Amino acid sequence: MATRTGGVIVAAGGGYMDGGRNGCSLSGIRDRDEPWWVNYTHHDRTYTSTHMALVIALVTKMSEAKALHRLGDPEWLSAVVSRLAPTPRWAPLPVRRVSEVIELLGT
Repeated sequence: MATRTGGVIVAAGGGYMDGGRNGCSLSGIRDRDEPWWVNYTHHDRTYTSTHMALVIALVTKMSEAKALHRLGDPEWLSAVVSRLAPTPRWAPLPVRRVSEVIELLGT
């Protein structure tokens, strides 16, 4: 969404996504009120809507399980990503796939 084309798509789509230079970024609060921000526009390829749904579902499920710290474990996260990344665009219920992988690997 950081490109002109992405900005047009966001504007035309009527969604709530941020477009423009900071359109492809995540932000939050780390530790005690310390703002945290990362830009992910420099990846080798774009991500599909399925990949984005998987990331959102993963963070949501880990938050619900009070296990967000697992996202900082490189070995665990690598195992999760290696199982989720091949999920095809047309896969039904990608969120269910996240639940299955988390259950398999443990939280």
